[in-house]
Amino acid sequence: MIMAILMAGGKGSRLKSNIEKPLLKFQNSALIDHVIKAIDGSRYIDKIIVSTSLNTVKTEKYLSLNYPVNLLNNKLNEGDFKLDLNENYNNTEYFGNKKDLKPQLNILMTSGLGYLKDLSFILSIFEKNSNKDILVFITADLPLISSDIIDHAIENYFNSGKESLSIMIPYPIFKENNLKPSIVFDDLVPSGLNILLSQNKTQDEERLIIPKIELAFNINTLNDLKFLNDNFG
Repeated sequence: MIMAILMAGGKGSRLKSNIEKPLLKFQNSALIDHVIKAIDGSRYIDKIIVSTSLNTVKTEKYLSLNYPVNLLNNKLNEGDFKLDLNENYNNTEYFGNKKDLKPQLNILMTSGLGYLKDLSFILSIFEKNSNKDILVFITADLPLISSDIIDHAIENYFNSGKESLSIMIPYPIFKENNLKPSIVFDDLVPSGLNILLSQNKTQDEERLIIPKIELAFNINTLNDLKFLNDNFG
């Protein structure tokens, strides 16, 4: 099974905003809505899991009000482990005043103490269910990501023959657009999109370089959000 893990539990401390990062608005929709739409349009993704935390309780409430949700933490039993992903769930539900076809979101509460800590916890949870699933990790602050980009990454993962795939962006993409990345490795910037097997261990990794500005817009500051709205809104 191929599952998208939408990482939406971080503090977003650099934003200096009272609004949780996934709920910041772009084109009159929350950032997380744009990412969910891209994931839902993928040809390969079977299930969507949203990782939330105590840092993003309003985000979890927002999702519960706007999407059909399945709360995984209520169904995790260490003695008799079963990851209940509601295989036969009917996606068609009423939300607001109109009937929309919305993807089911499986919400998993994590510690929110850091991306790597939460990633390790998620891998350990899914490993107990199966160590052969493919997990596509996507951060909730990539509003310009598209279904095509996600599918391109998954196809390259299949072709790589490796256990994991790290998607990187050339640093000049940032420089040309006056964007400041958080981290730069060998003139490359991590994109916030990664693919791993459901195994909580160090995995043999392939790098995929995608020179697309859509992956450069992970929103870390309010200036990033302003630039995004001014240029793509």
